[in-house]
Amino acid sequence: MAVYTNLSESDINELLSMFGLSKLRNFQGASAGIENTTYFLFLADGLQLVLTLFETMTRDELPFYISLTRDLNAAGMPVPCPLQKLDGCSIHEIADKPALLFPLVQGIHLDNPTPQEINQVGSTLAKIHLQCLAMPYERENPHGLKWMKQALAFTESTLSQDDKKLIEQQIQARSKLESLNLPRALIHADLFRDNVLFRDEELAGIVDFYGAGTDCLILDIAIAVNDWCLNAEGLVDDEKRTVFLNAYEHERRLSALERTHFLEALQLAATCFWLSRLKGQIQANHGSNQATKNPDLCKKLLLQHTTQQRLQK
Repeated sequence: MAVYTNLSESDINELLSMFGLSKLRNFQGASAGIENTTYFLFLADGLQLVLTLFETMTRDELPFYISLTRDLNAAGMPVPCPLQKLDGCSIHEIADKPALLFPLVQGIHLDNPTPQEINQVGSTLAKIHLQCLAMPYERENPHGLKWMKQALAFTESTLSQDDKKLIEQQIQARSKLESLNLPRALIHADLFRDNVLFRDEELAGIVDFYGAGTDCLILDIAIAVNDWCLNAEGLVDDEKRTVFLNAYEHERRLSALERTHFLEALQLAATCFWLSRLKGQIQANHGSNQATKNPDLCKKLLLQHTTQQRLQK
């Protein structure tokens, strides 16, 4: 969440009128985020909403995400879905950008989740996976094997030879993983702490499915573990990982093949976000106004997991 496109009160009131909603009392832009513009809206009748403007995604890409979140919401998952305008459509254009309006999920993002909160995230992710396994949706993972190769080509001039070799090894591992008969479905692909909201120590909402695509379910688990199960040094804590996986498996048992290749999935998850953040830094240096995150944190996780794999051999 962030603000890259500035809106006026009249811009937002025009949008609200198309939804048959009351006028704006006040609004504020979100300070955090990477890709999209986000505003929190507070209406005269007390309703609180989230307005998202898509800075790079096109209007034609949004129906997939609208259908996915609506189906998950209808299945009882804590996933907010877009409101519909009076004409029955959810998508609107404002400041020449496609936009969606969501109910505001009351809650906070956690900096230091407790084991009980980690347990809830693992359990909820498993429930979402079970729903996705039953859904007919199919969509290429936007950060899949092809993207990894392109991202390496984009960033390699800034990499040391050792770092380049490390990423190339992970691309080979990714290719191998895709050849295996691992359970696959739509995955969230970005289940970091800043995409989950808690209220009164209960998981209240999972947001931002815009990186969703079809992939191995263990990759989604690995992405979450790499952010939710960290110790003070920024490394995955074994006890927290066990809490997460036990909670997940209470809802959906991992296959033997998933167990065998989970450490590889942890490495791939770290590599993808290392590459993504390296790419973001380069783009920022060339004038992009998008926010960036520290890629070294992901490299550190990758080195942890590769070291663990060597020790197990």
